[in-house]
Amino acid sequence: MHLSYFFPLLLGLGLPLASAYERIPANDTAPCPHPDDIVYSPFTPWFNFYSGGKRSSFCWKAAICTLEPADEARKQQFGATALVMGLLPLTLRDIAWPERRIVLVSAPLPRLAAVVVRGLGLEPTVKREMMTWGEDDVHRWMTWVRGSWFAGFARQSKSAMRMLLAVCFAALMVTYGALAVVELYSKGSALGCTYPVFAVTWCITGVLPAIVHTLFESWRRRKDVNGQTKTGRPSAVQGVDEAWPVQLSWAIYYTAGTLIYTSIMAVTVLELFVWVAIQLCVTAASKLLALYICISLRDPVEDDATLDLSAATENGGPLKADR
Repeated sequence: MHLSYFFPLLLGLGLPLASAYERIPANDTAPCPHPDDIVYSPFTPWFNFYSGGKRSSFCWKAAICTLEPADEARKQQFGATALVMGLLPLTLRDIAWPERRIVLVSAPLPRLAAVVVRGLGLEPTVKREMMTWGEDDVHRWMTWVRGSWFAGFARQSKSAMRMLLAVCFAALMVTYGALAVVELYSKGSALGCTYPVFAVTWCITGVLPAIVHTLFESWRRRKDVNGQTKTGRPSAVQGVDEAWPVQLSWAIYYTAGTLIYTSIMAVTVLELFVWVAIQLCVTAASKLLALYICISLRDPVEDDATLDLSAATENGGPLKADR
């Protein structure tokens, strides 16, 4: 086909994009603030300089006024902080802690609970199906559950468990709120200034790949006749032992997280420190809440007590076994 046939098509597609790009600064004719006031301005969002008008126009205007007059050293700093920001959803959620995200349970969790736990960043694994851990690994984990002060306190009574679940849920909501505030007071995301809380939305949408993971795990568990569902070492990537749709959903999720965090524009060193601290708090609250959900529903220590009692009964009781 002759190339001339493509020109009208390209023109029809290109003109709307070009006009949209031209409208970004054209909607706002206000001058840029002084470079000393905006280039290095931690937690100084666009509404500190502009008021009224369309949010997206002023947000883009503030970003342009921040980056355009910045010197080369400052631009290098912005590029370096963007790279570190892109590592936050990977290193502070799962990838850096491959075995730390595994929590042993006595039996499979209910589907809704499994979705919530995976969405919060832990991977519930039935203890008797944990074929890749040695006895020492399992014993070490069980000793930690019995001996750690926060897990041990949660197992003392149902009221203590309810209190800790409520505290962790409240802490998670507070950290989500702090994450939304720090993003709101940053320069905004290059993905679109019209939506100010991309980071919190990404954290919450972790339930979507968790739903896919849980559904495929339930389907695989029904087909599994041997009960041996693990074939390799615990992986840093969630769903690596599951079907390819599960792996694809988690891959899309983490890729989107990297893109969202990298797209936060003109992050200063002070802002980066606050981002890291708040993301650590979000991760801690999420994992603690997921751990308490697992212990409250499928405590593996109670399963140990049941197995010890049944073994003693089969041996004829403690006195007969000692003989």
